[in-house]
Amino acid sequence: MIPGHSLIGSVHILDAIAALGLGGYVVLARKGTPLHRLVGLAYVFSMLLVNISALADYKMTGHFGPFHAAALFSLVCVLLGLAAPILRRPGWLKTHYRWMGWSYFGLLAAAFAETMVRVPYLRPRTIPVAFAVAIGASVMFSLLGGVFMRRLGRSLPPSARAARQGV
Repeated sequence: MIPGHSLIGSVHILDAIAALGLGGYVVLARKGTPLHRLVGLAYVFSMLLVNISALADYKMTGHFGPFHAAALFSLVCVLLGLAAPILRRPGWLKTHYRWMGWSYFGLLAAAFAETMVRVPYLRPRTIPVAFAVAIGASVMFSLLGGVFMRRLGRSLPPSARAARQGV
């Protein structure tokens, strides 16, 4: 357990760090290889633990709040991204690529916002500023995610590029 954190908080932090590294590898590595699949499954498992632990933690607010809603959205992204290659419906590769990409960029946004709130020298002085930082990080990473995923699509295998274009 991480000092100063509950068991749930420790699981959340450690799995978030693991998901950041695993997801980074999956995003940057060659797609469709056995290693991509293995590391991708480890990413999914880490993200499931991140989201479940986030949904189980009510220490900050005492009730369901905006961070729980974000965790639910993240969980949906991961599950839809995982379901696509399992079900293999038409256009599955495009679906997988899109949902997993958004799950990772959402994780980056959350990590950035969390860092800004937790690191003493970066911490906003008021709650409204902290929420503004979180919202700004979400918008920034959504824009960057869209641009990055478009560029990254060029590194997909030819069959994936065709699926992205609806061919």
